[in-house]
Amino acid sequence: MDRKPIILITAEDINNATGNVYIMNKEYGNAVREAGGIPAAACNYKGIAEYAELGDALIICDGPQMHPARYGGLADRPDDLMGFSQTRDDFDFGILDAFVKAGKPVLGINRGALVINAYFGGKIAKGIPPRMIVGGKMMDSPMGGYSETAATWSVYNHTYGTQKLSVEAGSRLEKYVPDGSVVNTFQTQAVKDLAPCLKLMAKSEDDVIEAFEHESLPVIGIQWNPEHPCEGYTPDGAVYRMFVDMVKEGK
Repeated sequence: MDRKPIILITAEDINNATGNVYIMNKEYGNAVREAGGIPAAACNYKGIAEYAELGDALIICDGPQMHPARYGGLADRPDDLMGFSQTRDDFDFGILDAFVKAGKPVLGINRGALVINAYFGGKIAKGIPPRMIVGGKMMDSPMGGYSETAATWSVYNHTYGTQKLSVEAGSRLEKYVPDGSVVNTFQTQAVKDLAPCLKLMAKSEDDVIEAFEHESLPVIGIQWNPEHPCEGYTPDGAVYRMFVDMVKEGK
């Protein structure tokens, strides 16, 4: 590709004080532009077919939890039905299907990665139990928050903070995000079982799947938010450069 690729980014359909509006966090657009792409919002369900023709690639960004029925689960907790968006679920799964069938690259960020895994038949864990390191071994923790000892996080709950990645050797990710890299975490759900057609690219220290790629299609899922800062983490454009390079190379 001898031009900047057009990267479509999913937007949220919400009602607020100004009415029924589409919103998209500008951090995604900035990250795409800085990586060499042209960001554009994808927001209207009835335009999915046209989006798949217009865009060179798609980013499914973060957002509310999915309804458990999307991944074969049960709504057996009160918050299963309080936080999800039927509109968002319909749009994300619909536009993902269109881009997969068109053979065009897709990147899922956090929730977007879970959408990809569920779409291809994987399982989602509703929550991530807090874990801690004791005597050099990882084990379940009765504590829900962070505990800092000797300047290292000893309790992991993934809802906020940083984490160190174990990156698979030879994976697409390794070239851009080396093994041992520290990234942020804002996860309330996680991949429980990868879909058979997806392969691991990275895990966290407590064995939560943090990145994967499709075995034959240009589809990637990332469970952290590389465009968003938090304490101990500065936004890093490496994931977006990886994706834009993948789009330009056509694979």
